[in-house]
Order: sequence, then structure tokens, then C-alpha cells
Amino acid sequence: MKFSKQLPSLLVLSYVVGYPLMTLAEQGDSAQNAPPEMAQNVVTPTVKVRLQGIQDEKLKENAQIYINEISAEESDGSERHQELVRTALYKGLRVLGYYDFQLNFSLAPNGKELIANVELGNPVRIEQTDVQIEGDAKKDEAFLALNKDLPKKGDIVNHESYDDYKSAVQKLAVQRGYFDADFSIHRLEVMPSTYQAWWRLLFESGARYRYGEFRFKNAQIREDYLRNMLNLQQGEPYLLNDVLQANNDYTSTGWFQSVLMKPTLNEENKTVDFDVLMYPKKKNSMEVGIGYSSDVGPRLQLGWKKPWINNRGHSFSSSFYVSEPKQTIEMAYKMPRLRSPLYEYYQFSTGIENEDDSSTDTKSTAITFGALRYWDHPSGWQYSWGVRTRYDKFTQADVKDKTFLLYPTGSISHKYLQGGLFPTWAHSISLTADWGTKALLSDVNFLSLRASGAVIKTFAENHRVVSRLDIGWLHTDDLHRMPPAMRFFAGGDRSVRGYGYKKISPKDSNGKLIGASRLATGSLEYQYQVYPSWWLAAFYDAGLAANSYSTDELRYGAGVGVRWASPVGAIKFDIATPVRDKDDSKNIQFYIGLGAEI
Repeated sequence: MKFSKQLPSLLVLSYVVGYPLMTLAEQGDSAQNAPPEMAQNVVTPTVKVRLQGIQDEKLKENAQIYINEISAEESDGSERHQELVRTALYKGLRVLGYYDFQLNFSLAPNGKELIANVELGNPVRIEQTDVQIEGDAKKDEAFLALNKDLPKKGDIVNHESYDDYKSAVQKLAVQRGYFDADFSIHRLEVMPSTYQAWWRLLFESGARYRYGEFRFKNAQIREDYLRNMLNLQQGEPYLLNDVLQANNDYTSTGWFQSVLMKPTLNEENKTVDFDVLMYPKKKNSMEVGIGYSSDVGPRLQLGWKKPWINNRGHSFSSSFYVSEPKQTIEMAYKMPRLRSPLYEYYQFSTGIENEDDSSTDTKSTAITFGALRYWDHPSGWQYSWGVRTRYDKFTQADVKDKTFLLYPTGSISHKYLQGGLFPTWAHSISLTADWGTKALLSDVNFLSLRASGAVIKTFAENHRVVSRLDIGWLHTDDLHRMPPAMRFFAGGDRSVRGYGYKKISPKDSNGKLIGASRLATGSLEYQYQVYPSWWLAAFYDAGLAANSYSTDELRYGAGVGVRWASPVGAIKFDIATPVRDKDDSKNIQFYIGLGAEI
């Protein structure tokens, strides 16, 4: 673009009605435009300069920047040194509108400090702001909004504000497709003798460019799928943010190793054509995960994924999970819809689960299958509905049974994270409903609702609060026939700390856990940063897993812990104990965990 060329600094002296007028066509005296060496590699002068008489801190700081640029060899307190200080002060003060000042020097008795007594005169003030925008940008709301912050008559002139405005206009022009734009007039005029200044700017934007052709290259996915994902339409006005979003959308599919949208300007038609260069991902990828938690001990997870199988973007994923009490194998096949491949898809899943956990009195083997349709929304919401089926052969406490369930299911969820693997601000909510009836081949009539939410908020950089809430409701007349995986248990990490994993539950006459039809748990945790990436935590949890929402069933736990914001996520160590336990439990529980907090 024309205005992207760097113009040389220029100071023009002229006369208007007998008064000297200085016109700064390209101003270079602001602190932001100062040479980098002003802020770096400053040598220690022989005689330091101490400024007196300047009350405004920003004005004093800007003046000091230029004074510090004087070399140590010339900082000797001599008349030459004083003249250099005077010149530096003139440059530093005029940036913020003070062209008129009186200056007296005195040398400190020790001879190591030159005292500069500054008496500021009247500042130069804006007399007129003459800013005009011509071309298509004249009616562009983004440029109109930018002009709302222009200086008004009587404001003290600020060269930095002038430079910032010009840069903002140029940046906005690039972002919004005014590629022929240029400043035909750009002057900051200053008349020190009358303490007046004028902005003179004429920005000629020309025509706004529009989207032209989109050509997809090297893509292994059908073009109609790719075009249906594109949020840019031929003939629409160019907007850089939309181009970046389109690039991110293609990257987020998981189909491509890299995506590059290469633009070409067509000056004759005022359009931007794009070559969308796509490089496919490898057909197979493997993942290995090793972890540990106090609830299940060491665990291993293996993942195999085929990010794309055919030219319609179908994908396959599988995982194998092993811990001492539980082992699972899961597989999923995903089919994007042609209408909206990024946000709508079908997913078919199946799996085998085996659990043998004497601490929860559970022994179970299950085969599962699901067929669901998903809708993802750009705002972060996800909706799904479909059908699930499972066959369980289990023993819970002393009851053995076999159960087949075929049931419709639906869910709605939303998650937001800010700040990476150890977020500074995050929230998540989810609601799931399952309904089974013997009329649809299930062995048990039931209705299950599960709602959960979590919030992470950081205050004043080193104060962090984490809160969670989880509620479950199961209605059935045959709780003993419901698989253990669909009953409710509480206790352990991410539940009620101070109690063992799934240790909160109704018990049979032999004291064995049988699971519950009601669940409610909540947690409030405060964290304080004591060292970069290290946090101390204090928390209080409460909850129940029972057959009624009764306060008499509530269990409470409290404790303290340590958090490390590691490169692979939060690593935590907690110690907790029950509080006012109705069974007078005084156990102390230790928890070690690795992974996302939300």
C-alpha cells in the first residue's frame, strides 16, 4: 500500500503573518519513536542531571529519556554539557506540547550532579483539528468511530497522539481492505509564538476491496465441503479478521497439517483473490498418556486416530485406558454433514468397560454403543441428541444382575477457557438427560438428569478462585437393576475431598456401597500465588450421594494443597479431612492429580 512506505523526518520553517510556523510533516520526537538505544545500553554519566520544576511525571519522564541519551564522555557539567541538556529538554518537552520554558543550571557542591531548574511556560494548545476522510472509508463506521477520539480545541498538543492516530488509520485501512489508501496531506502545524497548533490530515481511502475467487489447492477433502465451511462470500467487503477466522476454521477440522490463505490483489477489479494452500495431515497418529491420581493410582492411555479417511472428511478415533480398578476400550466414527461440516456431524461410538474395584464394592463388565448427532456453535455451545445402548453384567455389593438398556439421550454444554492449560478465567456448564422405558426394549424404566458447572476466576494476578457444582437425579423403581455406572457415588478428587473415591453412598446391611439415586456436590477453593507457577490452595467441599436431598445426608471436607502450573497442565497435591462427619470419621486423605481443572 502506498501509505506503508516510510517517509523521512521533515521539519519545515515558514512564516504566517510575521510569526514563525513549524510544520512537522512526519513527527519523530515522541517517546515511542525514540531510537532503541535510548532505552537500552545507557552508560553511567560522570555528572548526572537532576531535573527540578517539572511536576507532571509523564512530562518529566519523557524529558529524562532524551537527557539520558547524552554520552558519558560529554556529561561533565561544562557549558557544552548544559547546551546538550537544553537541546534534549526541548525535544522531550515539545512532544507533550511545551515549547516555551526557562532553564537555569547549577552544579551541586560535590560536583557530581548538574541541577537543571526548569520553569515551564504556557503549553501549545490545539486551535483546529482538520481531519478529512475521502473515498469509501468516509461512510465506514469503523473510521467514524476512530474520529470520535480526535483532540478538541483547547487540548494540549501531543505529538504522540498525532502519530498514534495516523498509525491507527493506516492499520484500520489494511484490516478493512482499503489497499490503495494514502495520506495526501499529513501535517502537524505548530506556532510556538501564539501557543497554537493545527492538525491537517486528508486521508484518501479509495475503493474498498472485495473478495474475489477462492481456489483450493492440495486439499484431500471435497471442494463442496470446503466451500460450505467458508464464512467469506465472493463480492463481500474484505475484512482481515474474517480471513483469519476462515483460516482457523480449516485448521480446527484436524484434516490439515497446515493451511495458508495466500491473497492476490486485483487492482483493476478492486478484488482480493485467495489461493487456499492446504497440506493434509498424515492418515494415522498415535498418542500415549501416562498419569497418576490418588483415586485410581497409575494409569495409562493409548490413542490411535485417523484424522481423515475419505474425501468427505470422515474420521476415526480409538483409545485404550488402563488403571488398576478400571479398563476401557473405546472407538468412535465421525461423519461431518455437507451442509455445515465444521459445526454439524454424526458420531457413532462403541466400547467395552471392565471395572473391578473392591474399595467401591463394584465388579462390572459392560458393552456400549451410541449414535448421536452434534451441533457445535461458534460461541462455544454444543448440543447433541441420539440413542445409546449398553449391556451390563455386574455385581454391586452382594447383588448380581444383568441389564440391557436402550435409551434416547440429549445434552447441552458450554465451555470457555482463557489463559492456556492453567486458565486465568474459565467456565463450563453441562446438562444431560437420559430416558429409558421397557416399551423401547430397556429392562428398566428410568429417567436420569445430570447438571454440572465450574468457574475459575483470577483476581489481582495472584488470587485465584475455583468453584464447582454437580447435581444428579435418577428416577426408577428398580435401582438395584441399574448399572453401577449410572448410579451416583460421591467422594474423592473433584467431588468431596476428605473421603475416599466413591466412598459416599448408601450402604446395605453388611456395610457395602450400593449407589444412590440423588447426587449433589459443591466445592469452593481459594488459591494464592507464592512463586511464579506455584500456588497454595485452601478448600471446602460438601456433598451427598443418597436417595433423597436431605441436609442430614451431607458430608463435608476441608483441606489445603499445592498447585504447580506445569507445561503439561495443573499438577496438584492435596491433603483433606472430613468435617463434622456424622460417622465421626477422622481420616486424612491425600490426593495427587494431573490434568485440566475444568
